[in-house]
Amino acid sequence: MPRRYALLILLTVLVLMASVSGGILSFYSYHVPFRSDIHTGVIEPIPGMPLPSGIQPGNQIDLSALKANSRIALLAGSNKPAGHTYELVIHKGDGLVTIPFKPADYNVDTDKRVQFIGHWLSWTSLCGFVVLGVISLLSLWRGHGRAARGMALWAIAVLLATATFLLPLDGMLSLSAFLTSNFLFLLARVGFYIMIESILAPSLTPGMRALWRGIFLVILVVGVAIIQFGGPILFVMRSWSGWTSTGYVVIWTASYLIPVLMLFVNYRHAGTQQRLRLRWALWSSVAWLIGIFLSNTGILGTPYSAMGSNFAQLLGMCGFLYAVLRHQLMDVSVILDRTLVYGGVTALVVGILAAVNTVVQHAALGTSASLLLQIVVPLALGIVLSRIRLYAESAVERVFFRKKYLAEKALRSFARRCGHIERSDRLMEAATTAIRQNLGTTGVALYERRDDIYVCVRHDGEMTYPQQVNSDDDAFVAARGDLKEVDLSELHSTLGTDGYVFPMMAHGIPQGVLVCANRPGEHYAADERKLLTYIAHQMGLALYSLRMRARDKLIDALASGALPVPAEVQAKARELVSQISLG
Repeated sequence: MPRRYALLILLTVLVLMASVSGGILSFYSYHVPFRSDIHTGVIEPIPGMPLPSGIQPGNQIDLSALKANSRIALLAGSNKPAGHTYELVIHKGDGLVTIPFKPADYNVDTDKRVQFIGHWLSWTSLCGFVVLGVISLLSLWRGHGRAARGMALWAIAVLLATATFLLPLDGMLSLSAFLTSNFLFLLARVGFYIMIESILAPSLTPGMRALWRGIFLVILVVGVAIIQFGGPILFVMRSWSGWTSTGYVVIWTASYLIPVLMLFVNYRHAGTQQRLRLRWALWSSVAWLIGIFLSNTGILGTPYSAMGSNFAQLLGMCGFLYAVLRHQLMDVSVILDRTLVYGGVTALVVGILAAVNTVVQHAALGTSASLLLQIVVPLALGIVLSRIRLYAESAVERVFFRKKYLAEKALRSFARRCGHIERSDRLMEAATTAIRQNLGTTGVALYERRDDIYVCVRHDGEMTYPQQVNSDDDAFVAARGDLKEVDLSELHSTLGTDGYVFPMMAHGIPQGVLVCANRPGEHYAADERKLLTYIAHQMGLALYSLRMRARDKLIDALASGALPVPAEVQAKARELVSQISLG
């Protein structure tokens, strides 16, 4: 156990360092000021960025005449030390010309259009580092199972690889960082495949699993041997660029295509509930794959491929994070506390109120405004922003707690309408079904009071409860005495120790109890227990109403002579009917 936590702490430190350093370097990155295909050596300008003096569009680089330092600079396009000079050897006429050049900053050394793109790249990179950091820490500390470990490997490897790629190094250090980032990108692909395969594990047969793994490993081995290590090393050491063409790079991109195809194939055979989870994983994977394809191939040209790649990858990362938090894509135990979220919303609104009030006081009212005006304006702002806070909390309820919001809405609707159900058996069936479906409990039971025992009249779920329980059982005594929910873990009851008992009362008379088991590994929150108490109370009133209606029918039958009873009983029944009518 100590070793595990030591590893978690070490990885957490690496994740935080990579997130911070990568986010900072995203705004201070220097690149080669032109676009060059190192397979052909042809130079193309970057729109909006002037070419270095002496270089013309279409010039061809003599790769064999370049120094190793310059070849590394062309190979690893980002990130270069600011102000460092590299030498470029190009063909001009019948000879070779050596032209020096310095790396350029997209945020400064370009026109306004490319500067905008540079800022876009910086901010989307920063957001990507933040999202990857959150996914990494979430899957590390709160994840369980093989899928969560695969997600952790994918997110941490991409985070470290990108941060390493952005280090402003030169020469062999730059090549080492480039190859290290390639190795980490390799680990990221393995982690991504493990994550997707684990999510799809219930629907994969052993034969299909072996087939997918075989295809993935073949593509991975070819990509590693040719694109990630063989091609770069041969280019730097021997100036041979045969393995750097776009066709080979597509093979490396295809290693991400295999998990996406797995999702497509298995989505058709998934159940309704599983499809919602897989849908988010599927489209997030597609967005991520598009981003990787644009980054590896540069098909849109520099810097537009990088712009589209950053956006698509960020979209994919956010989709995965949302799928984990909202749809439980994998076993990641996260408790998003309502009080904390609402407190944050309130703090944000109060902060906005204070800022707006300060602006209004100094910019609009000034120091000469009357005291009444200085009081009325902040008051009006507070009233307006209080309404905004209510709308914001409503939006938070629907976005962050949508599943819980819909469940509570369904249960409250049942509680309002249960008094209009005209048969007790249908009432019991509707109650257990609504509670079981919306709360996800492992067991729910309804007991009715009959003489000196409680009888289980309806049961649903995996939990087993006794058919009859003595009325002096600890749980029933506590429910009648406290008139509120009772935690079974605090009692010695034949109902067990898991869950709560809620009394069903009507006009101070016990009608029965509602028993709800806890969800696996989770106790009901205070607001959920309050809702169940309300449901039990409404059911108590509904049962009381049904019993009173049954008694009225019996008395009417006795008074009308529909039942063969002695004359004195019939007379007494008529007297009761007349009293009820007068009352």
